[in-house]
Amino acid sequence: MKRQFIVGVIGGILGIATAAYVIFTSASSDMTLSGVQAALFSSLGLMGAAIANSETRFAGWMLLSSAVWILLSVPLAGTLYLITWYLPAVILLGIAAVLCFMEPEADETLPEEKAC
Repeated sequence: MKRQFIVGVIGGILGIATAAYVIFTSASSDMTLSGVQAALFSSLGLMGAAIANSETRFAGWMLLSSAVWILLSVPLAGTLYLITWYLPAVILLGIAAVLCFMEPEADETLPEEKAC
């Protein structure tokens, strides 16, 4: 297992757990909607982490977009204190995305057979 996979899975699970906490303790429908959106984007991060071993660049874009969209769903609730709850998940998903982009690109060409 690669580092991007492990960090991405931890970030995705932490994002879903935080979103579930926000959903079940919300005081308004806007906070519930923010929690549902964060849960959906955290699941996108989990999907990105799942393909990080085979499609590294695409997984990096999925993880990065997941982190950005979680950050954008927080102001929807009308309060910015939720950012402190989502920040660990966003940071972990962002680190996993950077690790995916730092991975060297695999050469797609097949090695030529040596003539005997």
